[in-house]
Amino acid sequence: MCRRGFTSSPSSPALWSSFTPAAAAWMYRRLSCLLLPAVMILTFTLVMQPATAATCGSTTYDATRNVCCSGVVRPKIGSSTQCCGTVAYDPTQKLCCSGVLQSKGSNLCCGTGTYIPFFEVCCSGFRRHRIGFHDKCCGTVAYAMDLSICCNGQLWRRGGILDACCGYYAYDSDTEICCGGQIWAKLDRQCCGNDIYYPTWDVCCSGSVQSKRGSSTQCCGTVSYDPKQKACCNGVVKSKC
Repeated sequence: MCRRGFTSSPSSPALWSSFTPAAAAWMYRRLSCLLLPAVMILTFTLVMQPATAATCGSTTYDATRNVCCSGVVRPKIGSSTQCCGTVAYDPTQKLCCSGVLQSKGSNLCCGTGTYIPFFEVCCSGFRRHRIGFHDKCCGTVAYAMDLSICCNGQLWRRGGILDACCGYYAYDSDTEICCGGQIWAKLDRQCCGNDIYYPTWDVCCSGSVQSKRGSSTQCCGTVSYDPKQKACCNGVVKSKC
């Protein structure tokens, strides 16, 4: 039994030198009195803390019954509880749309609200009525792909011929060509970097338009040359020896 101020010990010096069973028993009682409070506190802590304890911010909670939503402990709602900001919800019953809870049905999220895909499209967070079955979005506007074309957020009526984009503009790829963000009439021309050229008279050398030098013209870097008369040595045109 532990007693406050307990100081009794075997009185014979020979007992310490030979470390008799009596001395060992006294030391055991003494250590028990010193360690008992700490052992009791540790045991109480382990018993009281649930095995499924988790931390939410600075709060400890039972993860089998609660969920941590952005630092706030919330009771679980069903077996598949999820968080929408600091609120817990059942995903089989609700939708979390950009931090706002909405009722769930045949709808999907669009911004903080919802839309019905069969009748609407969601364009950058805005609900738009469908025009056809193959609608797309051009910025925040819905359009029918067979009627219009979207070029970098700019909507153009196809008119039966416009089928490609050049920057923000639409053009007819059968009769026109887009070079460097500009639209040109094809007229047998091709692009060379940001410029256009006639392959009949010129050649494109690494984005630079150069005049042809004979029927077998070749490029040496950005310069054209006639391989019958010149040679290209490490990107430099030199006379043949």
